[in-house]
Amino acid sequence: MIPPATKPTAKNPAKYTPRDPLKNPVNQRLPLRTRLAIALGRVVSRLLRLFGRGATTLPGRISLMVDPGLLSHLTAGRQVFLVTGTNGKTTTVRIICTLLEQNGIQITTNTSGANLDTGLATTLITAQAAIRAADRRGAGNAFVFEIDEAYFGKIADQLNPSVAVVTNFFRDQLDRYGELRTTRNLIEKGIAKIDSDIVLNADDSLCASLGRYRPEQASYFAMAPEMLTEQPARSSDEASYCTYCGERYLYNGRSYGHLGRFHCPQCGFTHPEPDLTVQVMPTDADQKEQGQQLLFRSVDGAQAQGFLPIPGIHNAYNAAAAVLALQTAGYSLPALASQLAAASPAFGRMERFPAEGREVCLLLVKNPVGMDRALEYVTA
Repeated sequence: MIPPATKPTAKNPAKYTPRDPLKNPVNQRLPLRTRLAIALGRVVSRLLRLFGRGATTLPGRISLMVDPGLLSHLTAGRQVFLVTGTNGKTTTVRIICTLLEQNGIQITTNTSGANLDTGLATTLITAQAAIRAADRRGAGNAFVFEIDEAYFGKIADQLNPSVAVVTNFFRDQLDRYGELRTTRNLIEKGIAKIDSDIVLNADDSLCASLGRYRPEQASYFAMAPEMLTEQPARSSDEASYCTYCGERYLYNGRSYGHLGRFHCPQCGFTHPEPDLTVQVMPTDADQKEQGQQLLFRSVDGAQAQGFLPIPGIHNAYNAAAAVLALQTAGYSLPALASQLAAASPAFGRMERFPAEGREVCLLLVKNPVGMDRALEYVTA
């Protein structure tokens, strides 16, 4: 089915009033079952840690057995950011957390990488003491969660998100997800259930298509036109054909893989107008090793530069996703751009550490496009 002809626009005020992290529901009385679930989960967590176990999912699994509505009860009224997609989830979450912390907001996030419902439940129940303490102090408090693609459709609505971010779609874990469109459809189910702003990658046709039915709530980030190059189509390219009519896309330039300014010559589905673009500015070789200078341009004409201490064009996309998510929540572009310098790589993501008198850079690779990005960085 070809979607409505109305094209997503860059001006898309959300229907809801953004939740203020400084106005948390401190006096909210949790249901008895929820309080019992929290207490039991915390006991299980302490016991597991006593025996040297990680305690990242089992406490949550047991708590959810006691109260299946636990996630909804603990996130109600909070400022919640969700991040999903194939690549970049962990780094995007880390950048969002850094930017919020730079603005004085206390963060609750699943740093362990446990991104299923059980891991999220564990994160929330073990953080309750810190959350309540922040509430009593009147401090800001926000939740930032990385969500597995397959679980996003199942639990997104339970987490009461303020903003949901979808980074991209690439071939990954075929034994779990099958084809790319299967992954896209799993996430679409989650988006259909939530009433929040959604932040999407305009350069990814599969990702951009998620906003077709929600133009008033969708915001898009993209690579600046100056960063795109003419690249011939390859048989290995992913998402080469239109989501709606099956015709092969034409491109006015690509960044890498299937990301770029696409349009369908048959049904007219095309790259949406981005709300925020990012451009990697020229830097000397030494600075390039340490990160990248980014220029952000907003649809309202504002622009700002900031240094991201994480190299790689794919991380420029992640930074744009994080910045746009916070712009959507009411933060200013110049402040966000300047605060990027406080970010640091997540484990294995361009992480640097000394080893035997040398500096080592660790690059985590999970799928073919990740390997492509890693090899390009190494050979640059």
